[in-house]
Amino acid sequence: MKKMYVTTGCAAALLLFGGVATNVLADNHGDTSWHNEYRVWSPYDHTPARTKINTTAYYNLTTRLSGGDYQNIWAGLYDGTDVSYGHHYRSYVGRSNFLWNNAVEYYGSGIAVRVNFSSWTNGNADGVWSPDSV
Repeated sequence: MKKMYVTTGCAAALLLFGGVATNVLADNHGDTSWHNEYRVWSPYDHTPARTKINTTAYYNLTTRLSGGDYQNIWAGLYDGTDVSYGHHYRSYVGRSNFLWNNAVEYYGSGIAVRVNFSSWTNGNADGVWSPDSV
């Protein structure tokens, strides 16, 4: 009888911890490069869209920026719909940003998302981003 309880307890622990490991690994946090162009008459641009899996923040790192000191960024859906609920950020070269969003909470896992940008300058920028952060 004692052996059965030990076996059952070990099996339950394996299922519990195995399930947690599976959920932690189920995300989309690899970096994708982006390049944006800004003009005074056309100040908006965005990253390529990617699939968002979990409720973590988006991740963005600007690696190069010309024409200004920073660009404004916020979380969006694939079509540009704002899912930042007012959480906009200034993105500076070399600084990481973790963008607050409600994409998965309101639209479900698997929704395509992007980072929206604006800069009222004549310039361009490069960087990397991911829809799910670690």
